[in-house]
Amino acid sequence: MFDTQTAVAPSRFFPELGWSRVQRFGLLLATWTLPALAALAYYYLNEVVAGRPLSWRYAIVSTLPWWYTWALLTPPLLWLGRRFPIGRRSPVKLVLLVYVPAMLILLAVHAAASLLVFRATGIHDTMNAGLYEVHFTSRMHVNAIAFWTVVGAQHAYRYYHELQEKARQTAQLELMLTQANLRALKMQLNPHFLFNTLNSVSSLVRQNNNSSAVNMLGRLGSFLRMTLESKGTPEIRLSRELRFIESYLEIEQIRFGDRLSIKMQIDEAAEDLYVPNFVLQPIVENAIHHAIAPNAEAGLISISAHRVGDLLRMRVIDDGPGMTGTSFERRGVGISNTVDRLAQLYGSAADLQIRNADTGGLLVEISIPAQESPVVENLQLQPRQN
Repeated sequence: MFDTQTAVAPSRFFPELGWSRVQRFGLLLATWTLPALAALAYYYLNEVVAGRPLSWRYAIVSTLPWWYTWALLTPPLLWLGRRFPIGRRSPVKLVLLVYVPAMLILLAVHAAASLLVFRATGIHDTMNAGLYEVHFTSRMHVNAIAFWTVVGAQHAYRYYHELQEKARQTAQLELMLTQANLRALKMQLNPHFLFNTLNSVSSLVRQNNNSSAVNMLGRLGSFLRMTLESKGTPEIRLSRELRFIESYLEIEQIRFGDRLSIKMQIDEAAEDLYVPNFVLQPIVENAIHHAIAPNAEAGLISISAHRVGDLLRMRVIDDGPGMTGTSFERRGVGISNTVDRLAQLYGSAADLQIRNADTGGLLVEISIPAQESPVVENLQLQPRQN
């Protein structure tokens, strides 16, 4: 199974800045200083306009500590947001059962802190339930706005980083897809591949088997056309992937004749499922290269695809010599690229296994989630303009 990183929200307040806890808390104080100074200025102007005598002690105690208390309450509120993120699933239930009770608790704590500050500075001579009720209710609406402002800012911050992470993964998928396209085109345009194909055409022409020669050229053209048409598409239906493989194998069968036999067992329920583009081509290519080409005797390659519950399992089996213990450690570019693409698309839900088949030869099995729609939606790669 694959261990891949997924898009997650930042675990701390601005961790990517590389700041210490003291620096991050200093940022919190600076942030809450803005509404604190605004409240102080409002109180000053309100008293001056009303013509009342200004008490700086009361003005400072009733404004600055009020907002700086929120600086102390912000870390546990951020923890709450990380522990219970508001997503698409049951947001109303989460708000009612988690955030509303948490808001009432923090407002109660804030009122108690405010009452203590007033008592410590001598504005209140005593502390009682009546004074606590005044502190709790007098600015309850302002505190509620502060609470939801923090919650909203944190979730906006988290969603922004999730979008950034998805954009980064999309860019990686685009790069891997481009590499897969280049590898497929390189395989098709490989001089050796074209030489053998055209040599087979020439042999058919010399044998006056013009219809077969034309048929083979048509298959080659269809093969190249299907490859170019699939460029830029991360995922395609399995039926389309199999048409590409069949077009490729038809050309290879002309090269190897009776030495290459193909057996396909495809579940109809699997044909409409989406798979990564070119996911089977490097597997089949390796089977032909290692099991068919080196042997003078006839060989068989079996390709199967079945839906098993929530999984799509695809197998490519040959009857060649298989692999030794040491050769299992060596992965070609095609296999490595396939593993990386599966991990990017499906994470740990995908699996690629390579082992010797019980009947002899090599077995490559790919298991991915059964997807009736593309994992990467709305991804359109624009062709470069030369």
